[in-house]
Amino acid sequence: MIILFTTTAPHPIADELSKFGLPIREAIAISEVFSLVEQYPDASIVITPDVELDRVKIIQQHHSTLHLQASATARDILFEILHLTGKAESVQ
Repeated sequence: MIILFTTTAPHPIADELSKFGLPIREAIAISEVFSLVEQYPDASIVITPDVELDRVKIIQQHHSTLHLQASATARDILFEILHLTGKAESVQ
C-alpha cells in the first residue's frame, strides 16, 4: 500500500503506480495522511515534489517517507519502496 501525499488528486504518478498493481491512497491534507497511516500502518508514504516543505516536515517527524524529486518515475518509486521495505527479493 502506498499513501501518496500530494497537492492535487488524482496525481498522474498514482495512475502510473497503479499499473504495477500497487494499491494507492492519495491524500491532500496532513490529517488525511495520518488517518490513512492508522488504517494502513504498513503503508509506504510517498510525497510528491510539489508539497510545501513545512508540510513535508510534519509528516517526516512522525513517519519514514520517500520524498520524490521532480524527475522521479513510477519505476524509480517502485525500486525505492521495494528496497526500503526489504521486499525486493520477492519481486521478479
